[in-house]
Amino acid sequence: MILLEKLLAGLEVTVMPFAICDVRGSSHLVMKPSEFATVHYILEGVGLVRVAGAPPVEVLPYSFMIVPPGMAQRIEPGRGGAPLGPVQAGATPGLERHTKGSGEHGVIMACGAVRVTYRQTTGLFDYLDGPIVENFADDAPIRATIEALLAEFADPQPGSAAFAEAVMKQCLVVMLRRHCEGGECRIPWLSALEDGRLGAALEAMLDAPEAPHTVAGLADVAAMSRSTFAQHFTASFGRPPMEFLKELRLRRAALMLKTSDAPVKAVAMAVGYTSRSYFSRAFKAFYGV
Repeated sequence: MILLEKLLAGLEVTVMPFAICDVRGSSHLVMKPSEFATVHYILEGVGLVRVAGAPPVEVLPYSFMIVPPGMAQRIEPGRGGAPLGPVQAGATPGLERHTKGSGEHGVIMACGAVRVTYRQTTGLFDYLDGPIVENFADDAPIRATIEALLAEFADPQPGSAAFAEAVMKQCLVVMLRRHCEGGECRIPWLSALEDGRLGAALEAMLDAPEAPHTVAGLADVAAMSRSTFAQHFTASFGRPPMEFLKELRLRRAALMLKTSDAPVKAVAMAVGYTSRSYFSRAFKAFYGV
């Protein structure tokens, strides 16, 4: 079974520099889909974040939001909230600033991007069906941690990247704990943790994606019937187990191609493909190259 500690220990975090997004009045800010998950931390005001296919999410001061990769976003002022000053209190002037509209009411947030992968290949938020948000208004220590992260990006120093990764991982741990404490754990990885049977099959794929897995074999590992396993896995990850395994293999192959001199045939065999040509077709269909 994948334990939460093991999942977190296997995570690798890359944090891109943050910017300040200041949206006021009747204006809005559109953010294009990104290959990374987007992070929003609300500094002042009230806002609405609209993500295609999901209901609008109201965000208040100290809200910490994760938007999955590949989702366009529209940020606009919400209703209510105290008037905003001309400069956000405690602002970090070294951060890039994007301003839309004018007036006393709106939302000011720190916006950034983060890549969170398990064992360098599979994204923690890749299979999330919409944004998740937790509010840290009652957690002064984590708020201070986030402020330290923003200050680091405002005035980069040697080691800033490592500092940002450590701090962001701490924030994610707190967010994941809170997210699952409410009883509705929408992150597929953590849903698997709640069902040890599903987690056992997931771990088998992650440990050895090159193995000749079958739905029936994975169902046996999970101690479930074939149909029940396939149904539960698809419900959690939004794709059947063999499709998930295919993506896992191709992501692992892409990493090998980028970080080693191994020939394509060797990479294909290392991730479970016996045919170089079939691997190449699958890779092109998934990555477009």
